[in-house]
Amino acid sequence: MIVVDAALDSIGLNYFQIVVPRVRRFYEDYVKTGQIASLKALSKLTPQDTRLRRIMNNERAWKAAINICAKLHGIKIKNGLESDLAALRFWAERASYENWREDPIGEIHGVGLITFQYLRMQAGVDTTMPDKIVKRIVERDFGIKTENDIQFIKRMETFSKETKYSQTLLCWAIWLKESDVKTSGWEQID
Repeated sequence: MIVVDAALDSIGLNYFQIVVPRVRRFYEDYVKTGQIASLKALSKLTPQDTRLRRIMNNERAWKAAINICAKLHGIKIKNGLESDLAALRFWAERASYENWREDPIGEIHGVGLITFQYLRMQAGVDTTMPDKIVKRIVERDFGIKTENDIQFIKRMETFSKETKYSQTLLCWAIWLKESDVKTSGWEQID
């Protein structure tokens, strides 16, 4: 589910109005029923699979999801890990945002630095995604301006230590406050 969420979110659509309902639909139709319930199962599909295209008709997003699943499944097998989540965590804890383009996940077409960092955050790594909303608010409210996304992530590491709040908490609090959550009805979802 984390991979599907990240891949669908990577194409820049309204998160709460478009991505969340489609991820839920994917869960209800395929994960819950056991049809596509593992990294391996999703990695064996093609971006043209009609089940996937019914959820979101975007080949690039599904290609990214499929390739991420294939890489993570390979990590799972190679390292003798017991679960898909363990594979995601194993990768996320060892991945370097500074060298993200050389990373097996970062090399995948459709995975930019924001998606790379988002996956790491979702796996439990305390880091920041250099999302435009987060960057804008951090600059406006805290005067933190950087030259590029890597510098932004590094600066947020320092800011986290200074404020004694986790990077993930800072990132999510800013993003949720400033994103499309206000008009989405998200607060009504249990």
